Amino acid sequence: MEKKKENRTWIIIIAGILVYVICAMVQSRLAKGAAQKSGNNPMAGVISQIQVVVTVVLVLFAKKKGYITAMILNGINTLFTLIVQMILIHSTNAMPGLIVTLISMGIATVIYFYTSKTERMNEELEKSYHEAIEKNRIIEQQGEAMKFLAYNDKLTGMPNRESFMNNLEKQIKESGDCVMIYIDLDDFRRINDNFGHVIGDELLKQYSDKIQNYCGDKAYAAKIGGDEFGIVLGSGMTNEAIFKYAAGISGIFSEPINIGGNIYTVAASYGAASFPENAMTADDLFRNAETAMFNAKESGKNQLCFFTQQG
Repeated sequence: MEKKKENRTWIIIIAGILVYVICAMVQSRLAKGAAQKSGNNPMAGVISQIQVVVTVVLVLFAKKKGYITAMILNGINTLFTLIVQMILIHSTNAMPGLIVTLISMGIATVIYFYTSKTERMNEELEKSYHEAIEKNRIIEQQGEAMKFLAYNDKLTGMPNRESFMNNLEKQIKESGDCVMIYIDLDDFRRINDNFGHVIGDELLKQYSDKIQNYCGDKAYAAKIGGDEFGIVLGSGMTNEAIFKYAAGISGIFSEPINIGGNIYTVAASYGAASFPENAMTADDLFRNAETAMFNAKESGKNQLCFFTQQG
């Protein structure tokens, strides 16, 4: 596109030079004839107007290069008229042509600086427009990022506790029957203390991916705490089915994870509570599943406990 535009500019300049030079040559012959006849040829004025038009066209359509070309052409024409026709030939008939040429240079200058100023304004407006678009894009991205962080865990990208509670309430409202499993990693603090938070964070990310893959579309999984996960199971789950599901989750944590050539394994405790058997609200269900998880830890960890009123 730029190359095509540049080629067009040079075509305009070359054509303008040819037309202007031809007009200058005709003007010179007319001036000589007028000097011999001691009168002005009316065609001289027409030729001068054509040169003015050529000057304007060069400036308007060839911009800076056209302006420079027009100033050079008119400058040479002015010097030629002044030196050759008026000084050497002593022809006063060339005076109107000289004035027209000088006026042409003035017109070219006014047009050039006006169009240049207009172009700069347009460029600034276009720049401001693109900047505004970019700012809006950044604001939208920031808004999306803030919205994502409001409902997702920053480390793993899993739904967070807020999202989990919303899903739990939705499940209760729509089906009136669901199960929550509360998962808490056993002694995970020792991982951070002994190997550093970088290793701990990497383990959490890998476990999060494994849990999400295991749950798929059949269950809703979220990271509800630092090393805690929650799972919402649909209706119709028996205790046997819940126990089997938790055993599958337990198999995830029992698989060794290789990080930097070192092998890591953890265990987890699980608490399960059902709605409406064990709770009247989503908050009650959450607390009761958490209580069952604490009972699992007190009973030796790495196991599943169901919530009971006595528990």
